This record gives sequence, C-alpha cells and structure tokens, in this order.
Amino acid sequence: MASSREQRRKSGLFPAQDVDVTTALELLEWSWYRFARSTEAATPEVVRGVLAGLEAWVAQPARSPGARERRKAASLFLRAAVDETDDGRLRATWRAAVNALKVFESQYAWGSKEKATRLADARSDARLVEAARAAAVGSTVVPLELLAVLAMEGSEASADALMPHVERALTNEAHLEPLSRLGRYAAKTKAMTGLLGLVESRLDAARGASPVMVLAKSLGLASGARFRVEVRVPGRGVTACFVSLDSARPGPAFSGWVQGASRDQHRMLHREDGTTVCALPELPAWLARAAEELGTTWRFDAVTSSHLRGKRLGAFLAWLAGG
Repeated sequence: MASSREQRRKSGLFPAQDVDVTTALELLEWSWYRFARSTEAATPEVVRGVLAGLEAWVAQPARSPGARERRKAASLFLRAAVDETDDGRLRATWRAAVNALKVFESQYAWGSKEKATRLADARSDARLVEAARAAAVGSTVVPLELLAVLAMEGSEASADALMPHVERALTNEAHLEPLSRLGRYAAKTKAMTGLLGLVESRLDAARGASPVMVLAKSLGLASGARFRVEVRVPGRGVTACFVSLDSARPGPAFSGWVQGASRDQHRMLHREDGTTVCALPELPAWLARAAEELGTTWRFDAVTSSHLRGKRLGAFLAWLAGG
C-alpha cells in the first residue's frame, strides 16, 4: 500500500514541511500552481536550495523545446523576484513570487474581475514586474498572464520586454490572436498602445485575407473585422454534420466533422497535421458527397447555430447546401 506521502506526491498536495528541494523542482515541472501552493511556506533552507538548483533544473532533458523554454521562464522569474539578503526578506519575496506563479496559472476567465484583481496585485509589486520582464525577455514560452502584468504596467521597459513576443507573432499568425487579448488589461500609455496597435493591425490584415472572410464578403455576410459561424446539421437517423468557420482562427480557418451510424463512418474535415481535406469553396460539395455515401439527407431546416441568425444565417445555409 502506498504511503500517505506517496499519495500526496501523486496528487501534488504537499504540506510545506514535506517539501524538500527535489520534490519542489518536481512540482515546478508539473505545475506552477501546485509548486506555489506547496512551497509558499517553505523554509529558507529549502528556498535557497531551490534557487541554487534552478539552473541545473533548466538544463535537464525536457520533453519538448517548449517545456525547456517554460522552465527558463520559471527560473528567470523566481531568481529575479526573490531577495536573499536575509531570512526575513527571503520569506517575504518568496511568498510574493510563488503567489504570482499561482496568478499566472489561475483558472479565472480572461477578463473576469477575479483575474483582473490578481493581475493588478502582481503589477503593484515593482520587484515582480521586473521579474516578469526578465522571464519575458529570456524565454519564448511564458504564460499570457505574465505578459498581461507587463501590459498592465505599461512602461517603455515593459513594452521592450514584450517586443520579442510581438516580433515573433508578426511572422506567425497563430500567435497574433493570444497577444491581442492583452489589450483587455493594457495601460493606455504611448508605449503599450503603439505596441499592441501593431498587433491589432497585423491581425486585422490576416483576418481580412482569411478564406473565411473572403467567403463572407462574397456572400454579403461580413459586417466587421471578424466573421465566424458554427452550425450543426442533423440528418436522417443518427447522422449529423458540424461546421465551424472563424476568420480569426490560427491555422485552418474552418473545421468540422460528419457523423455516421458507425465509427468507421465518422469523417473529420481537418487532418492531424492541421490541413483540411478540401478548400473552403469545396466544402458544400464535400458535405454533399458525405451525405450520399452515408445514404442520408442534411436537414438545413433544423440546424443549431452560433454567431449567425435570421437572413444572414439563411444565406450561409443556402451556400452550404450547395445553392
């Protein structure tokens, strides 16, 4: 039978007195939140051991380049945030640092009052802001919440720390949408407004060039910088199909599936490598062929939809039905 300590290790629940340096670093690899909760009241000896061991921990083999970069972010943040001058300063700054790690992995909804309050708490601590800058500059993989603290602080120094992430996003559209969400918390400073404005302008251009937006304009459905729709269309019996289009989606701007009576009749519109089985203009024909193979008829008069209503939905369904 497993000991209580082994059971806690499996679930990541550790009282501070049970946490040694090895356990702490294992928890940090697993979850910043669990690490923070378990080491918040760690002894100065354990804290100093963790700080001393971070560089070697970062150098250990990682399961992916992203995991290695995430280690770097945690290491840089903790080493910059903690003051080892004496035990009193160590305890105070360690507690603040690991509580910030909790914020960076909190499950509160983006834009919620709870998340905003906790981000503001981190932003009010100059030492944590400087640590967030160090992590942002030194690692390519950091939580969006950490970057939000910098956006909220809004200074030129914070904008400079965000710049490498913005530059990478400008060459990879998949990163544009997450960075644009920082505008929710960004200070209205010249530095931050200019930086995030660059993200928004490039994102608007990418959305405008999306095949989904091209289709929406051709059908007279586009009413802004973004177009999206989701529809689930029933067929006879257990058959059904689902289609999702979003001009702001990174990678393939549309996805979906067809469901038949058996598992081998289930078809995905998108492949594992991120490509789609057909181009967007060919989607109505693909659905028609799938219906024929399944021996069904799509009931476009009984759809469940999101984001479109009324005449605009009717126009989209007419196109999807092959009209």
